[in-house]
Amino acid sequence: MAARFALHGLCRPLANSTLLAKSQAIRLISTTKALQSTLPVAISGTGIGVLQHISVPGKTYSFTADTYPILGGEDSAPSPVVYSLAALSACNQVTGAVVAKDHGIRLGQWHVDVEAQLPTKTLVKGEEGNPNWESVKLKLRVQTDIPEGSAEFEKFVSEVERRCPITALFKRSGVKYESEWVNEKL
Repeated sequence: MAARFALHGLCRPLANSTLLAKSQAIRLISTTKALQSTLPVAISGTGIGVLQHISVPGKTYSFTADTYPILGGEDSAPSPVVYSLAALSACNQVTGAVVAKDHGIRLGQWHVDVEAQLPTKTLVKGEEGNPNWESVKLKLRVQTDIPEGSAEFEKFVSEVERRCPITALFKRSGVKYESEWVNEKL
């Protein structure tokens, strides 16, 4: 099953194969200005049981997802919930780089930790409820050329969190979301 996402958290399938072929001809990740208002993204997964191999059409890389033994997996690869937290971590860094470029901010090393609590009563036991994360806390340390104590760092953080599609996905899902950003000298 393929999933296709547009920026800003909106989900929209590509209309037809001609549009898909056209979108694959465009270099999707580039330092040039955006060629379109949405970024077409597609994945394809195949598997048996809880083990799935995921590929990205037109790319040379792929990855595997498994799950914890309590859910019938062998824990041989990261689980989908681990990938969701990894996506949050990486997307904040990518968005931070985009925002920094837009605002003339120099960045260095990033260090990101994510802590989260996932209730299992609905997922594992089938009880009524919300299988979503209860809470997610992002802790980021990033080297910048922004002077220590400057309001510019708070503006940078605010803009990153506003523009990051994965942050928006978590926040809009109703999860208790917290972030702690530390500006370190570049």
